[in-house]
Amino acid sequence: MRTIRTGSACALLLAAHACASAQSTPQPMQQVVIKAGAGDGRAQSTTTSIVVGRDELLRLGDSSLSEVLKRQPGITVDTTAGKAPEVRMRGMGGGYVAILLNGLPAPSGFSLESISPDLVERIEIQRAATAETSAQGMAGTINVILRRAGPAKGATANEVKAGSALTAGRLAPQLVAQHSGRTGTLAYSVSATLRRHVNPIAALTLEEGADPALLRRTAWTDHQVEDLLELAPRLSWQPTALDVITSHSYLRKRHIDNAKREDETTDTGAPTAFPHADHRYETRPLNAYADLAWTRRLDTGARLAMKLSGFYTTRDAAFEYRGLDLQDTLLATHYVASGPVEREWTFSGSWRRPLWGSHALAAGWEFGRKARSEYRRERRLDAAGALLLLSDEAYRATVARSAFFIQDEWDIADGWSAYAGLRREDLATRGEGNADAPVDVDAGAWSPVFQTLYKPQQAGDTGPRDGFRLAVSRTYKAPNIIQLMPRRYAVDNNNSATNPDQQGNPTLRPELALGIDLAWERFFGKSDMLSVSAFHKRIRDITLTRIDQRDGLWTAMPVNGGDATVSGIEFEGKATRGALSARINLARNWSRVDEVPGPGNRIEGQAAWSGNLGLDYAAPTTGVDLGGSYTYRGRVAQRSSALLFSDNGARRQLDLYALWKRSSDARLRMSVSNLLQRDHSERLLYAGERALARTTVYRVRPVWRLMWEQAL
Repeated sequence: MRTIRTGSACALLLAAHACASAQSTPQPMQQVVIKAGAGDGRAQSTTTSIVVGRDELLRLGDSSLSEVLKRQPGITVDTTAGKAPEVRMRGMGGGYVAILLNGLPAPSGFSLESISPDLVERIEIQRAATAETSAQGMAGTINVILRRAGPAKGATANEVKAGSALTAGRLAPQLVAQHSGRTGTLAYSVSATLRRHVNPIAALTLEEGADPALLRRTAWTDHQVEDLLELAPRLSWQPTALDVITSHSYLRKRHIDNAKREDETTDTGAPTAFPHADHRYETRPLNAYADLAWTRRLDTGARLAMKLSGFYTTRDAAFEYRGLDLQDTLLATHYVASGPVEREWTFSGSWRRPLWGSHALAAGWEFGRKARSEYRRERRLDAAGALLLLSDEAYRATVARSAFFIQDEWDIADGWSAYAGLRREDLATRGEGNADAPVDVDAGAWSPVFQTLYKPQQAGDTGPRDGFRLAVSRTYKAPNIIQLMPRRYAVDNNNSATNPDQQGNPTLRPELALGIDLAWERFFGKSDMLSVSAFHKRIRDITLTRIDQRDGLWTAMPVNGGDATVSGIEFEGKATRGALSARINLARNWSRVDEVPGPGNRIEGQAAWSGNLGLDYAAPTTGVDLGGSYTYRGRVAQRSSALLFSDNGARRQLDLYALWKRSSDARLRMSVSNLLQRDHSERLLYAGERALARTTVYRVRPVWRLMWEQAL
């Protein structure tokens, strides 16, 4: 059993608060609640936050939130064949980014890739932690705020969007419909989405080795088709002048069908056990979410809010692997039936009250419990149908979570505001299985946070507005169930140092970080701005991937690898001149893992450079908007141990769009992503006694979309 603890954080916060409060006469309180799309909201907010409003969410016709996020400052999105895109902030992914849904930790089955931007009101990107949100946002926090119930205007409103995407000659139709209405004090909305996603993948893998010599090429294709049906009702009821009751829900049913083909050619050395292979994977996941929230206004401006939310997911899957020889003669067949089931509930609440004219005090709690069970039944047969392997594994695990926070936002003086908070989070993970050692891990941390904003301009100034920010925070990252359960996930063919099995580690410890953020911002008018920010973090018990041989098989396992340092600089700019608007962001990141020899001893997957350039033109007379975005993610060269080195090539992506506003109620939107069609590569090198390198080059195809949007 392990617990992270720290001591004098609370005393430090109270001392800072007392000193600041004594500086001057209380001034009117600056509200830090940010309104979607409001440039002034960011300039006035004490806590560091970037808001992506609905206009930007829908501008390029993106089908998922991950496509929207890749254009935001300091954010990159890594896509790997067969896996959900991984969102990174400051080059850090893999659980370093906290994903919130309406301010609470998103359930484990929630995916930024699957949710439609049509269901989202705004996205709040927080570079520094706050006590009210999760302390597990070591790299930052992404808070997805769902749309509210009810029409924007009028008694009822209807919206319909219909169209299709086109990828490599394959159509992927999409239909989105929403009905909103209001009856007395009850407002409601119901959204329905029917969508097909097509992702044909073509790639070539090259394996090179020495002692013995090896040169092997494997060409493979993977045709991925996903059909989605989603229903999302929303309710808002105001039974009295002091009470508001709201509810958000969604039910998402998917059908995923993947067909993969591998054809191997060996120039030097021995072929694998199955030179040719056919894969088939099919699953029908079900995700359901619902919450019920109550807010009541109290005397003296206080407010009490409580929310109960629940999540359920199940994913029964069937996998078939057919191993063939060079003449496509069947050699073996592997069948796997598996399926996790997760149930999760969270009860949270907060109390807020303005104090002494310049303070806003808040305190709250979160309690939650997640239960996960999973089965995996595998059969391996030879060509004649004789049984080679029979395996039936299952496990059950629970995660109990609790959190308490207290925070204060106050105006120290005219143009100077501050925020101080303290959060305590605890997680208890318990698991057992018929083939695994039991898991019993406690993780928790005190997370003090301090942020301040200083604006030197005087009242009445009409020129540019400057802001200087400082944030100090303590965050942590707890291992998830998959990382802890010592269950082995075996590859079907060609187990090697560059293609290992996967296994969890029940002794994995949480990571803990202390970070500081600095920023300078200058705002011109309503929308123009410049920003330069820098950060530095020291991480304890960093998680690395260790690859070694166990019982003759290569296995990858997460392990704690000592301490690490992460730092970076980010630049952001926006400008509007008449009908033309431009935006640019650029990030430079550094990192060093102390126990890994250099060069390249970086945080896993962190790119040194990333950036985005966007340009939009709104024709004032023709009703046509044009624009585009160029995204760059630099080369990722990283050493995870003395013998293992990875090198992923740079990625460049150009997205364009055109919007014709036929009327105030009808629009035609056309967009294309990946227009450059720049292939990208991934390389993994093992420099042990038997050196081995695996390089995969992925072919990139553009995705065209045409959508008709109609308000009824």
